[in-house]
Parts: sequence; C-alpha cells; structure tokens
Amino acid sequence: MPASLQSILDASGYLGTWETDLDTQIVELTGALPRVLAVDETQGATGVPVSAILKGVHQADRERIAHLMHKAHSTAGRFEAEFRTCDREGDVHWIAARGRIETDPTGRGLRCIGLMTDLTEARQDGQAATDHTMQTIDRVVDALMALRSLTKELGSPILPTLINVMLLELGTILAKNMGSSDIDRVH
Repeated sequence: MPASLQSILDASGYLGTWETDLDTQIVELTGALPRVLAVDETQGATGVPVSAILKGVHQADRERIAHLMHKAHSTAGRFEAEFRTCDREGDVHWIAARGRIETDPTGRGLRCIGLMTDLTEARQDGQAATDHTMQTIDRVVDALMALRSLTKELGSPILPTLINVMLLELGTILAKNMGSSDIDRVH
C-alpha cells in the first residue's frame, strides 16, 4: 500500500476490516483490529470465533453488540454500531463498526464484511466539552439557587418565577447533554 494512502487511512481513524463466515461464525481480522479487540494477531488473521471478538468488547457494551450482530446475521441486514473495546493493556477504545451481509441468490446470508474506525480521540474531545458544559451548568444552578433565596427577601413575586424558568431551561440543557450519542442500527 502506498505510504500516502496509509497516511490517509491512519488520519481517518481506520483500524481494519473484518469478514465473518456466517455458517462457521469465524471472523478474520485485518489491520489493528486484533490489537484493539485483544485477539492474537496471527489468530485474528486466520480467523477466530465470534465469541473471541465479543470478549474484546467492553463488558458494558458486550450484550448489546452480541444482540446487534445476531440480528444482522440472521436478517441479512446491515450492521452499524458504536461501542467500546478493551485491548490487552486494558486501554479502552471507542469504535465505529459498519458492515453488510453478502447473500446468495436466494437471500440467505453468507458472510458479513465491514470495517472499523477508532473514535476514541473524538469521543475524548467531546467528553471534555461535555464536562466543561456540565461544570458551567453546576455553577449557574448554584448561583440561581442562592439568588432565589435572596429574592424572597425583596418581596417580588416575579423574580423567583424568572429564576424558576431559568432553572427549567438549565434542566433542558442538562438533559440534552446527558443524551446518548451511541448509534446502533440494523437495516
């Protein structure tokens, strides 16, 4: 592979490809996938059981990913998911997996092929932004709660109502920031 193409792939977060034989449930891995899934590199290249792949998926995501894989394999659909993996050193990686099922002329699934990209850096950047937003919300809520107590002394019925409206809006912002951005689709 030309160095410029490899450089482009590295910059995109490309980790490698997988190919699953749906009859044998054996998965062949390329590139850095064996490393991020804690699979022996040689075994990954020649093929490992789906169960070995799932062992490399973070425990909190494992059941969900197993379900999505089973659904894609049994319906000959597409597979798209974001999830965490744990490599042999215990480092966590955020992965985006995109694949499709190749079928025979009758529509029966033969193999699932796809690629994975590393989202770890983008997730960490996004988490830092979310952490900053959450800290800002905490400070504003603390200030508004202190103001609400003070406004009672002024005897104005409007000021506590305005503060309550602001607290309600902060709750809406908080809910948006706590929402999940995980993507799981089988079509």
